[in-house]
Amino acid sequence: MHYFQQRYLRENRAFPGLAGLEIIDLPNKGLLSGIELRVTGVNDAYGNNPDMWHHDRMTKIEVIVNGSQVVKSLTGDQLLGLMHYQKTAQRGHDAANLPSGLHEETFYINLGRHYHDLEYMLDLGQVNDPEIRIEHSFGATGHHGWTNGTAMAAAPSYSIVCHILRDPNVVPLGYIKSSEVYRFQSAANRMRNMTVPRGPTYSNLYLQSWYKSEGLGINIDHIEVNVNSDDIIPIRVQIEELESELVRQYGEARRQEWVVMKGGQAYPFPIETGHVGGLIGNGELAEFAFSNIWANLGIPAYVSGAAGTPETNAHGVHMDIRGAFPFSLAAIPIFDPWDKDTWINSAELGDLWVRVEEGPAAGTNVYLKLLADEVVTKYHTPSYP
Repeated sequence: MHYFQQRYLRENRAFPGLAGLEIIDLPNKGLLSGIELRVTGVNDAYGNNPDMWHHDRMTKIEVIVNGSQVVKSLTGDQLLGLMHYQKTAQRGHDAANLPSGLHEETFYINLGRHYHDLEYMLDLGQVNDPEIRIEHSFGATGHHGWTNGTAMAAAPSYSIVCHILRDPNVVPLGYIKSSEVYRFQSAANRMRNMTVPRGPTYSNLYLQSWYKSEGLGINIDHIEVNVNSDDIIPIRVQIEELESELVRQYGEARRQEWVVMKGGQAYPFPIETGHVGGLIGNGELAEFAFSNIWANLGIPAYVSGAAGTPETNAHGVHMDIRGAFPFSLAAIPIFDPWDKDTWINSAELGDLWVRVEEGPAAGTNVYLKLLADEVVTKYHTPSYP
């Protein structure tokens, strides 16, 4: 018999300030399957679009061992995007972002391929000084091109729960390292080979372009994966085919949100391409117009009353958003994280890159980023590799 012990390391601990770096030591033994991070605070008053969420203000979430060895290194939005591809659902309670009201979000850091993976976990007894680091800026008022936010007046609190497998007979095969491995600045008609570092075995790669009006759908004309300098090209597609393939493989990403907003103002929808529908609150039950979203344009158009008058006042809006590319994060669909035969051992290759071809309308404000899931099967002290 085995079970996962859910052990608090911190419970409702206040961040010491609105900005800084919080470091929490992890246990020094046990098989760590994942880390649950809950952040809870009270927003300041505002009357328009709340374009700042906790995930926007958490600029880096890292798991570090042996002093400097990176196990996980992600922004808050990247972590939520990876949760979708790792089939780790987000709960509906994390939907509220209201003025002078409670704002709570829960994140889950998988050390395996998915929630409670029994094959891949971090063996804390094989490393030194394991810790989680959280860089935060809760006083920020803008991010990634959106500028309608309002700074928090008081730092929120956080809780950290480790999910540790209790079974002395289980020996994990390793753990999954996730981090950014390449980036370049977008430009019209630019082509770039995003070189994947050689050596590790990769179980997944992800491309991200998270910026207002400059998402994957605007910037990307074609992407392809290239092995050994054109010897093998397993995929070359436009963005529409990539969207369809990811929905077939992982299902639609979905997030429900309850916010205060006005119609016609830019708002950072957490899913780049798909659709949104919902209801307006504040004493009214006017229909929220069914809207398509593409490339993070984030222009909600809703009306009130039978006459369909455009709404100009601030209202509480309940939205159901579903589609593809959560936070403009797209997995590269030549991998199946649950089928090891699809993984790539880059040490056996001459080279490996993701080629990005941008179109004439590509923006210039955003960095296109390449993230990787690496399968780590050997522990090295004091550093890896």
